[in-house]
Parts: sequence; C-alpha cells; structure tokens
Amino acid sequence: MRLNFAWQIIIGTVAIQVAMVAVLMFSGISQVQQNQSQMLERFAEQQGRLLSSALTPGLAYADPAMLQDLLDLVADDSHVLYAVVLDAQDQPMASVGISPEAIPESGDRIRTAPGQIEILRDIELAGQPLGTLAVGYSTDAIDALSADLLQRNVLLAMGVLVLSMVAAIVFSLVITRRLRLLNQGAKALQVGRLDHRIPMRSNDEFGDLARTFNDVAAHLGTTQTTLEQQNQQLNRSVARLESMLGGANAILWEANPATHEWEFVAGDTRHLLGFPARNLGRGELRARHIHPSDLPRVQNAARESRKQSRTVDYRFAHRDGQWIWLRDILSWATDGDGRESLRGLTLDITAHRRTTDALAESENRYRDVVDHISEVIFRTDADGRWTLLNPAWEHLTGFSVEETLGRPMCDFVAPEDTEDARSFCATLLEGGSHAHSEEIRLRTREGDIRWVSVYASARFNERGEVTATFGTMTDISDRKQAEDEIRRLAFFDGLTHLPNRTLLHDRLSQTLGNTERSHLHGALLFIDLDNFKDINDTLGHAVGDDLLRQVAERMQDSVREADTLARLGGDEFVVILNDLHPDPARAATQAEAVGRKLIDLLRDPFELAGQKRHVTPSIGATLFSGRSLGVEEILKQADLAMYRAKNAGRNTVRFYDPDLHRAVEARFELESELRHALDQDHFSVHYQPQVDASGAVMGAEILLRWMHETRGAISPAEFIPVAEQTGLIVPIGRKVMRAACEQLAAWQHQPAFRDLTLSVNVSARQFRHRHFVRDLAAILDETGAPGERLKLELTESMLLENVETVIAHIEELRTLGIEFSLDDFGTGYSSLAYLKRLPLAQLKIDQSFVRDVLDDPNDAAIAQMVVNLAHTLDLDVIAEGVENDDQRAFLFGLGCRHFQGYLYGHPDTLAVLEAQVLRQAGNRHPAAHR
Repeated sequence: MRLNFAWQIIIGTVAIQVAMVAVLMFSGISQVQQNQSQMLERFAEQQGRLLSSALTPGLAYADPAMLQDLLDLVADDSHVLYAVVLDAQDQPMASVGISPEAIPESGDRIRTAPGQIEILRDIELAGQPLGTLAVGYSTDAIDALSADLLQRNVLLAMGVLVLSMVAAIVFSLVITRRLRLLNQGAKALQVGRLDHRIPMRSNDEFGDLARTFNDVAAHLGTTQTTLEQQNQQLNRSVARLESMLGGANAILWEANPATHEWEFVAGDTRHLLGFPARNLGRGELRARHIHPSDLPRVQNAARESRKQSRTVDYRFAHRDGQWIWLRDILSWATDGDGRESLRGLTLDITAHRRTTDALAESENRYRDVVDHISEVIFRTDADGRWTLLNPAWEHLTGFSVEETLGRPMCDFVAPEDTEDARSFCATLLEGGSHAHSEEIRLRTREGDIRWVSVYASARFNERGEVTATFGTMTDISDRKQAEDEIRRLAFFDGLTHLPNRTLLHDRLSQTLGNTERSHLHGALLFIDLDNFKDINDTLGHAVGDDLLRQVAERMQDSVREADTLARLGGDEFVVILNDLHPDPARAATQAEAVGRKLIDLLRDPFELAGQKRHVTPSIGATLFSGRSLGVEEILKQADLAMYRAKNAGRNTVRFYDPDLHRAVEARFELESELRHALDQDHFSVHYQPQVDASGAVMGAEILLRWMHETRGAISPAEFIPVAEQTGLIVPIGRKVMRAACEQLAAWQHQPAFRDLTLSVNVSARQFRHRHFVRDLAAILDETGAPGERLKLELTESMLLENVETVIAHIEELRTLGIEFSLDDFGTGYSSLAYLKRLPLAQLKIDQSFVRDVLDDPNDAAIAQMVVNLAHTLDLDVIAEGVENDDQRAFLFGLGCRHFQGYLYGHPDTLAVLEAQVLRQAGNRHPAAHR
C-alpha cells in the first residue's frame, strides 16, 4: 500500500516526533539523573574528605567539644540530614541531626536510598585509626525536581504525539522551514545551549511544538541553575571548613612530593603563619622560615611519611619575628590516576609547648615543695588507703613511704584516737562532707606519740561518688605540749602543782551551785603558815619553796577526792569542803575536824636544809550554802577567820566572826599609815633608863615611838605586830639600830656618858634576815660606835626556829663586841639545853612576872628561878617593869641587881636621859660642879 506524501509526512512527522521526544526525554532524563548522581557523589566525597580533615584534630585530642562545634557549623546546611563522629571503638563523640539506627558499614563508602545519600569515611592520623565520619544528605529537592521534570516530559511527549498527528497537514506545508527550526533547536539543546529558543511565528502545532521545546529548554536551564546553586552551597561549606580550621589554628594542605609546592590549602595561613598562602606555596620558601636546627627533622619526616604517617614538631619564624611551634601530621596519598601527593595537617602548638614547659617547671617546683615541706601531703583511694605520701611522713613517724602505701590511716593512729580517726575517714569517704579536719595522735615506729592536725577534702565523680581524698598532716606535738603547759600554768600552781587562784574560783563557784541544788553545806578553810616569812628570809627562798612543796604533799594526801586543795600564793592554802551536813552546827563540826586533822598533819617536823624545822598553821574557816554569798566574799570571810586564828595564838582553827571585819579593816589602814610613816620618817626613839643596885643609870633601852599626825601617839603594842607581819620591821629596825649606834658614837667622846650601854630589841624576823649581820657591821663601821656598848635583846620565840642560825649570828656579832640579852625570859618555850648553848650576857625577867611578884607565888617562884638560873649560868639578870620600892626590894632580895621600870624613869627623850645621868653624876661629885 502506497501512502501519499501527506500521510508520509504525517506518519514520518509523528514517528520522528515520537522518536525525537522519546530520545530527547530519555537522554535528558538519563543525563540529568546521571549528572545528579555523579554530582552528589562527588559533593558527598569532597564534603566527607574536608570534614574528615577538619575533624582530625578533635579526634586526635579526643575533644568532643571541638568536634561538636565543627558539626554544629555543618548543621547549618539544610541538605545535611545528620552527621555522626565515632571514635576508634565506634562510640559516638559528636553528632547533629537524627542519626539512623544502622549506620553504613565500613565497607559501604557511599550508600544511596530514596531521598538521601549517605557516606562513611574512616579518619586516620599517622596510620592510626582515630574514628569514623558518617554523613547523610537529603536529595528530596533534586528528586522532586526530576520527578516533576519526568512528569512534564511524559505529558509533553503525549502532547507532542497528539499535536504531531493534528499538525501533520500543516507541517507538510512548512515542513522544510519548521523542521529546520526544530532541527536548530535540537542541536542547540544537544550542545547544551539551554538558553536557545525556537521562534514562535504561528499558533499552530509547530508553534506549540516550538513552545514545548522552549519549555523543556527552560526546565533544563532551571535544573542547571539549581545545580549551580548547590555547587555554591558546597563552596560555602568549604569556606566554613576553612574558617573552622582558622579558628582551630590549623591548616590542611596537599603538596607535590617532589617540589613540596602546595597544590591545595585550606585554612588561614595568614593568621597561623603570618603570611598568605601564595607567599608560602613553594617548598623552598617555607623551608627558609623553619629553624635551621629543626629543618632536617622536618625533611626526614616528609620522606618517611611515605611508608607511615609521621608527626614532627618544629619552630617556624612568624612574620612578627617570633618563633612559634608548629606540628605537621604528614601522610602520602594516591588519587585515582595513580598520582601521589603529600598531605599534611599543620597545627599551632605554641601555647601547648609553653603550657607543657610551664607544666614541667610547675611539676618540678611542686616536687621540690612536696619533697621538702615539713607537712605530710597524702592522697587516698575511695577505700581510704593511702596512694600518695611525701617524705615528710617518714620524718614524722619513722615508717617508710613504701611500707605505708596501700594501708589505711587508722593503722597508724594511737588506740585512744582510733574511733575519732574512723569517724573522720567515714565522714569524707561516705560523702558527708567535702572537707574535714581533725586533731589525732599517731604512733611512730619507736612507739612514741605525735599529735597531728589532719585536713582532707574529698574528690567526687560526675555521679557524686567519692573517688579519692587529698589532705595534709601537720605535726602539732609542740603546740599541744605548749597548750598543756599553758593550761597548767593558767590553772595550776607552778611550785606545788595544786590548783591556783583561777581554778580555785571556778571550783568554788561550782561548789556554790552544788550546795544550792543539794541544800548541803560547804566550807572553806584558809590556811596560813606561821612564821613562814622568817624561814624564807633566813634560809632562803629555795628552802621556803621546798617547805611549801612538802606542806602541799602532806595536805593533799589528807583531802578527799571530792574536795579541792589550792594554793593562793605565798604560804596561803585553801581547802574547799563539799557535801557537809545540812545542819550548820554539824557542818561546822565536820569542817573543824578537817582543820584539826591538818594541824596534826603538820605537827611533825619538816626536813629543811638538813635540819628539822617545825611549822604551825593558822586556819580560818567559813561555812556557805547556796549563792547568797559570792566567791570573793567567802574568801574574804575565811581570810578574816584566819587572822582570828593568828590572834588566838596560832596553830588553831577559828571560824569567821562578822565583828572581825572591822578590826581587819583597821589593820589594813594601820599598815598603809605605817608605810607612810616609814617613808616620811615619822618615827622617833625614846630612852628608858636601866639602873644598878644603887639606882645609878648604867644604860638605857631604846624604844620606838610613833606620833601620828591626827591620831597622836600610837602604842608599839599596836603597830609593832603589823610591822612584823608585813616585813616593815626590817627597815624600821635598821633605822633604830643606826640611831643607837650614832648615839653611842656621840657618847664615847663625853666622859659622863661613855660608859653607858644601849639595849635594842631585835625581832626574830629582823635577826634572821640574811643581811642582818652584814648591815649591823656596816653601821658600826660607818658610825664608829663601840660595839661593846651595844646590847641586843632577843626574844625566846626566836629560839623556837633554827636555833643554829641564831647561835651562828650571835657568835659573829660577839666578835664585834656586841652583847646579848634574852628578853621576856619565862614567857616562851625555850629549851634549857638551847639556853646553855647560847652565848648570852644577860637574862631579863619579863614585866608580867614582876607586876604580881608580891601577890602571886607563881610569879615570885618564876622570878626566883630566873635569878637562880642566871647565877648558875654566870649571867647578869635584870628585871623590867619595876614600878615601886617593894617590888625592887623583893627582887633585890632574890639576888637581882639591875632594874628597869617606871620607878626609875619613863621612856623619854635623849635630853631627859642625859639630864638624869648628869644629875646623878653631880650628886656623886658635888665639888666638881662648884
């Protein structure tokens, strides 16, 4: 069957159109899909390579923060579905987006799936695997565009087929011209000129075909524009990578192995090296900036990296003139064409090197400090076992560090502090406290005890569990010893080790509180040693201290554990008695029994300086119950009661009497006035004549007188005891002694007085003073007084204590011509054996016997005994207090030949005495005065 040309044209045109459209659509779509696939793979491969290089430092330093920052920058790209960085153990270190449940296996470098393309790259450094990068990119936009294009092409093809059949007739008319136009458009499309358009000169089928052709070209142009935009986005990603490298002080580069010329550089070389990349592209240019000492190492590392990745550190001359430290991580790579290249990652490690050097220096300093510091520095594990100790531990305890590590602290704690140490460790190890301190005792290797102050702090992990403790130990043994000594000095007497005044006040206050609660009585005994000052002055303070220690030991043994024995100071002791009877009378009886017991306890002699000496106490007592009285008031009452015991003859116990308070106040006032009188020299001396059997004045006794400014004359019986108790008797006696010597010196040049003697009373305290003999010898030497005219009157009480010292002093003074008289003989308790040994010249009958010698047979017998004893011992005897002729006559009849008393004259001034002597001399020699 023969077809005409129109049908041929129609059939041919339709066939051609169908074939052309089909081929065009197939070719275009295939080419688009192929280009799209290749472009996505290249983009994914390049993006993965750049990301792998950028992530290498973060993986090398195992820095998740750095990796995360890099991935966060990539996440800004909307085409990135996810990105995951895995370490060498396939553990995620950083990620963005939503990762799939199954990441491509290491064998699948690129995996495509509907709507996405995934890549997997292994990241290595110096031949060592660092980790893996997995990235997924979305292909939805391109897939949608391709699907739309496919749909349109299919529709277009069908339209072309329909239009071809309709337009075949018209086409046959203009076939040549229209086919040429279409042919031109096809060629333009074939060569990629997507901007070429077929002119549309009619609205027929050929015009529609031309329009359709132009639409296809437009769509293909749009597709090309989209691909160009994607390429720009890729370029921007590369720029971001370079920015990240610049922020990380790193550059990625690829160089020709032969010339070392950079062929690729990513990163800010100007910031890192100081020069733009173009100035350092050539290898010889870079070599000029490398330190000459480091250049051979860099060149060797570049050669050796062909076999295995190498890392080399070197110094590089920065543009600013400073040497910076760089680190190159080098490796060789081969592309698909077999061309080799040298790849490197250059890092600025200047700060790292400086930090490393500083860390090494700091560690050296730390080690020097730790090894030489006196404090123990330690570390323990979570079980409290030592894992670190410095050498100070061995100096402190004697245990070596090696044998101590691995053991708990409690192994070295003294048994007394074991529980405290366990509690200390438990508080830290159980997380009860972040830091804790304690003072404990440690055992040393020698078995000694050392006090240490321990301070430790706990280290916690992210779960709040204690992983270790750190701390120090400071030796505080000296401080503890000093604290004990301070406590002892603050509350205990240093001599007797008894509680002192401070602790006494505290104990007494507690006792007051106890009596208030229990309604029982308490008592305070105030103990003062009689004549202690005499012992202290004559035998020295060392002997006095020994006496106080012995007294304290005796009394402490007799005091109940519930009671308190304390020393106030000097020779004063205090005993606090607790839990006495509720009835005051019964309580007083109990307190007095304790006082009597103490008196009996001190009755036995004390061994002092090789001699046995007696000491008696005067004890004042007062009762109390409740807090109606304060501590000071109770002490004051007991002190007043003690003075009552003194006034009662000593060696006794007396209770507080309120009336005594006024007398004591008067005594204190008298003491103050006595000191003032001594300073102002308000004392004077009077003379009472001493006569022989004929009544002639043979001498006088000097008597001290005090004329008070407002109170008038004060009796010696009133102020002499106060002077004795306060020690003022020593300077007062020295003044009297000087007055006597000066007067004797003045008399020796006057015939009427040169034979007179002067008697001076010397107190026991004055006579036992260690400088008494020396001072008296000095006064005699200074005044020139004749010693044989000076007579010292001693009292019997002086013989009760240390008679050996008395005898020694008498013997020394007798070498100066001084004679001695025993005053108030018969009133004391002197032993006749001592009396026989004393080198005395005279006995003096006390006026207490003379006063009633005519009426009291006992006094007469005593007077007779004294006279007979004096004659037996070949001593002179004198009676004092003779007031009438009958007394004189009786005493004369007993054999007494020397007298003193009002019968012969009252104590008066020197002028009166001298006048009496001159008058008697005139009566004996009347012619001499005519």
